[in-house]
Amino acid sequence: MKPRKLAPRAILVALALLVGAYYLYPTIRYNQLRKSEEAEAQLIAQRMGVSFSFVIEALYREDSALLDKLYSLQLGENERSDIEGRIQKLQSEYRDKLSKYRRDAIKQGLDLQGGMHLMLEVDIVQLLRNLARARDARLDGMLAEIDRRMTEDATVEFETVVLETFEGQGVKLSQYYGEPGESNSTVISFLTRQADDAINRSLEILRNRVDQFGVSEPSITKQGSRRINLELPGIQDEARARDLIGRTALLEFKLLSDPEKAQGIIQTIDRVLASGSTDAVTTASASAPADTTGAVDLGAALAGDATKAAGDTSAVAIEGGATPFTALLRGMRGDIAVPLENVRKVRDMLADPRVQRTVPDGVQFLWGSSAEPGGDGKEYQLLYIVKSNSELTGAALSDARVDISGGSDAAASAGQSVVSLELNRQGARTFSRVTGANIQKRLAIVLDEKVYMAPVIRSKIPNGRAVIEGMGSVEEANDLAIVLRAGALPTSVVIAEERTVGPSLGRDSIKRGLTSAMVGGILVIFFMMVYYRLSGIIADLALILNVILLMSGLALFGAAGLGATLTLPGIAGIALTIGMAVDANVLILERIREELESGKTVWNAISSGYDRAFVTILDSNVTTLISGVILLQFGTGPVRGFAVTLCIGLLMNLFTAVVVTRLIYDWMTSRRTIATLSI
Repeated sequence: MKPRKLAPRAILVALALLVGAYYLYPTIRYNQLRKSEEAEAQLIAQRMGVSFSFVIEALYREDSALLDKLYSLQLGENERSDIEGRIQKLQSEYRDKLSKYRRDAIKQGLDLQGGMHLMLEVDIVQLLRNLARARDARLDGMLAEIDRRMTEDATVEFETVVLETFEGQGVKLSQYYGEPGESNSTVISFLTRQADDAINRSLEILRNRVDQFGVSEPSITKQGSRRINLELPGIQDEARARDLIGRTALLEFKLLSDPEKAQGIIQTIDRVLASGSTDAVTTASASAPADTTGAVDLGAALAGDATKAAGDTSAVAIEGGATPFTALLRGMRGDIAVPLENVRKVRDMLADPRVQRTVPDGVQFLWGSSAEPGGDGKEYQLLYIVKSNSELTGAALSDARVDISGGSDAAASAGQSVVSLELNRQGARTFSRVTGANIQKRLAIVLDEKVYMAPVIRSKIPNGRAVIEGMGSVEEANDLAIVLRAGALPTSVVIAEERTVGPSLGRDSIKRGLTSAMVGGILVIFFMMVYYRLSGIIADLALILNVILLMSGLALFGAAGLGATLTLPGIAGIALTIGMAVDANVLILERIREELESGKTVWNAISSGYDRAFVTILDSNVTTLISGVILLQFGTGPVRGFAVTLCIGLLMNLFTAVVVTRLIYDWMTSRRTIATLSI
C-alpha cells in the first residue's frame, strides 16, 4: 500500500492555518491597542489630577467634558498642548482603530469585562388588553389569570396559556379578538404574531438605544416567550441603564430643506469658521484642505434626484476652495456625504457654538443611520439638512410590512422587496396634505434623530398608504419595517431582573482562568513529550493548533453575529477541550503501539492505528458534541458560554487529531522508509 496523496490535505491544513491567523489578528491587534489606550489614559489622568475612569468615560462621549476640564486647570501652555494632543489622538486615531478591530475581535462576556445584566419583560398582557375590540369584567379576569400563570412560569408558551384560560371559561377568542366567528386557532395565530412582533419591535428599540450610547459588544437576545436578555458591558451606572431602556423610540417624518437654503446655510458656516481661524475647531479643520478634483457645484449636488441617481455610487468633492467646512464634504447621489475619516471633524464643527447660532430656526442637521459605500471604494456618512418640525410622527403609523412590488409604477421595481406603510385615519389626512403640497420634494424618515431614508414625493397620497422602494434584499426591507413599527410600541417593557458585575472581577477571572489553562496545557505537553517522545511532540503540535483554531472560531462566529462569546465558563470549556484533544491522540498512539508490537511495518502500523482508533474518536466526540449542541440551544448565561467553546473545540479536535497528525506521519513515511518509530 502507498501513502495517500499529501497535497490536498496539506493545502487544507495550510488553508485552516491562514483562516485562523486571519480571524485571530483583529483580536491580537485590538488587545494591543486597548493596552496602549489604557496606558495613555492613565498618563493623562495622572497629569490632569483626575480619575482614570473619568478619562476613559469622557473619551467615548461626544461632548467635550475632558477638554473643558483640561482648559480649567492651571497648567503651562506646553503641558496643556501636549495633553490636548494626546486626547485628540485617543479620540480620533485610537478610537477609529479600536472600533475597526473590535467588530472582528473575540467577544468577551459580561463576566470577563464587567457591566450590567438586565432581564426585560415585554408586557404581553397589556398587549392583549390593547388588542381587544371590547373590554369587560370577564376579560379583565381572564387577563389577570393569564398574567398570574405567565409570571409563575416564565417558560410557559404564550398561546398555550391563552387558549387554556379562554377554553376553561367557555369563551371563544373571537368574542374579543380578530373577526367575529373566527376559530380559536385562527385568532391565536393572529395573537401569537402580534406578540412576537411586539418583542421584535422592542429588540429594535433597544439596539438603537444601545448603539446611540456607544456601548461596546452588547448582547441583546430574546429569551422565552416574552423576555429579553440585555447585557451592557462597561456600564456600571444603574440609573443610566434604566434611562437607556426606558424611553420609547421616536419616529418622525421631516421634509428636507430646500437646496438653495441648504447651500446658503453651508456657505454661512464656511464664512463663520474661516473668520475665526484661531479657534481650536477651525484650526483642526484647516489641516484638511479640500480635494477639488472633479468638484461639482454645491447647489447641483444638493438638488440632485436621489431616486434617479440610485445607480450612481461615485463620490465627488463639493467645490470648497479655502472653505473649511465644505472642504470636508462630498456629493453622492444627490446627498451631502462625509468620508468616515472626516465625520468627527464635521461633528465638532456643527457643535461649535458659533455654528449653532448661525443655523436658522426651523432647520437642523441629521446624520444617516449607517455608513454607505461610494464608487471610490471608501465609505461615507450621509448628512441631511431637514426642517426641525415634524410633518408626522410614529403615533400616526398603524402598520409597516414587507411586500413584493408588482412593478405598476416602474417596471424595474417588479419583483423587488418594498416596505408598505399604513397610517391611521388622522395620519392619512395629514400625510395626504403634506404629500400634496410637497410633490418632487424629499421626505426624510427619521428614527432617534437618524435618517433611515429620504425618498422623493412623486404624487399626492390620499389613502394613508405609501411604499418605500429601493430595498437591496428582503432582509433589508424587513429590518426597515421593524424600525418603522418600532415608533409605535404596542406595549410596555419592564425590568424583571438586574445585576452589576465589576470589571476588576473580570480581569482577575481572565488572569486566573488563562493561568490555569496554560499551566494545565504545559503539563500535558510535557507529559506527552516524555511518554510518547517524537510521537508525543507531533500530538503536542496538533494540540497547539487545536487551541489556535478554537480561538479563531470564536472570533469568526462572534463577528458573524452567531453568539460566540468568550465567558468564564468558556475558559473552562477550553481546558476541557485540551483534555479531549490529548485523549484522541492517546487513543491513536496506543493503537499504533499495538500494531507495531504485532510485527507490522511503521507505515502499516500507522495506517491501521488510525483506522482502528477513528471510530472510537468519532463516537466519543460526536456524543459529546450532541450534548454541547443541546446546551447551546437551550442553555443560557454561563451554560451557553461553556457550550460555545466546547462545541467549537470538539470540531477542531476532530480536524487536528485525525487530519493534521496523520498528514505529518504520512509526510514522514513518504520521504523514506522508516524502520522504527519513536513512540
